[in-house]
Amino acid sequence: MRRRFSKLRYQVFRSQARALTHELLCRQPDLLSADVEASQVRIEPITREAVAACLEWPDIGYLFPWEEIVDWKDSDPKGFDLAIWFANDLCGLCYASPRKSSLCIKVILLQGNPSRTHPLRGEIAGLALTSIDFYARMLGCQEIEVQDPLEGARSVYEALGFTWTAEGRLVIQIDS
Repeated sequence: MRRRFSKLRYQVFRSQARALTHELLCRQPDLLSADVEASQVRIEPITREAVAACLEWPDIGYLFPWEEIVDWKDSDPKGFDLAIWFANDLCGLCYASPRKSSLCIKVILLQGNPSRTHPLRGEIAGLALTSIDFYARMLGCQEIEVQDPLEGARSVYEALGFTWTAEGRLVIQIDS
């Protein structure tokens, strides 16, 4: 019974974090590019529909294993998954998890649609990290870490406030 209660609690936290991100965008539409209608942004869990949509993205030589997320979610009750849509266009996917930590949540996978024309281009990392921040606060985490960031994405994370620790971890502290 306790395990089922915990899973339900994390499910509620995930839903609340996604909803809070959407509410923030609607209250402060200037967080997005001027030509983006915030009400058209959807922050949802990764579903089979989202996985199918990402398989239609333009080929850039790699695609993270998004089809495995459905199984990961079953075995990781604290895992946090995001599909970021603009209307019916899938613009980004993210998976983060504190795993067994009570202090740190890790961004395991984060990928934006490689199309140069999708409406949320340049916004995916910020949107995902906003949702992760809400979720991490609910869990009581103190920092967000990017696990094994791709070389080309490091500057994006640094621009969002992440810094390198002496141990070589790319982290951002969660303000209290």
